[in-house]
Amino acid sequence: MKPAFTTDIGLIFLKQIARMPFKIIYFLSDILFVMVYYIAGYRKNVVQENLRKTFPEKQQKEINQIAKKYYRHLCDLIVETIKMGGMTEKDFRERMIFKNTEQLNNYYEKGRSVVVLTMHYNNWEWSSCLPLSLKHKILGVYKPLHNPKFDAYLNQSREKTGASLISNSLILRTLIAAQKNSEPVFTWLAADQTPPFFHKFWMVFLNRETMFYPGPASISKRFNHPVFFQKIIKKERGKYESEFELLFENPKDKSEAEIMKVYINKMEGVIYRQPEYYLWSHKRWKYERPEGVPLQG
Repeated sequence: MKPAFTTDIGLIFLKQIARMPFKIIYFLSDILFVMVYYIAGYRKNVVQENLRKTFPEKQQKEINQIAKKYYRHLCDLIVETIKMGGMTEKDFRERMIFKNTEQLNNYYEKGRSVVVLTMHYNNWEWSSCLPLSLKHKILGVYKPLHNPKFDAYLNQSREKTGASLISNSLILRTLIAAQKNSEPVFTWLAADQTPPFFHKFWMVFLNRETMFYPGPASISKRFNHPVFFQKIIKKERGKYESEFELLFENPKDKSEAEIMKVYINKMEGVIYRQPEYYLWSHKRWKYERPEGVPLQG
């Protein structure tokens, strides 16, 4: 079977699921959980290793409990991401509540752009509905998928309420253009995942030496955009609240290491409180810090 044909069939399948009511969506999630956790054992070794090294003080029984809760949430996240293509504005407003947005909108009124740092925690995908609550033009920075058809389909879902998805390779020129046009923009970055191996910005994250993209700090410093941290809280199945906290009013006065350190501390505080909602199946620590490359901060 040709890859293009397989992709087309897969997209038809996803579009049908997106039209299903939430009750059916979560029934599918329950089935998926059995398949992923009990039958396939998807990346169980990765999840176990990540949890054990993050929480060395916890007994194996507690690690197993966190892992099981994580897989239940992961399956909800998968079906919620698929469902996003069929969600209405009413669905988003009821299921993704954005709190304390006034401060962000005040920056728009002052003509200032902002950088918002978030993480792969709870349902970050539904943050694509931010245009329903904010005045800035929303720029969601992302890494394109290898399959262009799936990438285009997912971005169509993400952009349905007015957000713009920008490849990480294009964000700098996009911000330069916005600055020239005096257009206040909201740059959304989930900067907690693994960058390419050639990056040399290493810090301690979750008890381990971890490589980071320095981009979030360098962008905020270059343009002096106020830096916020976004936290997403799961209130119940399929319902989330998002809060924003100002980290730096004028990041140009800070070093990249200072900005990233505060961001990392905020992420750790969220993860340690409810670890089951973080993306533990990601191979976050697949590289080791090269000799001669220092730890920052």
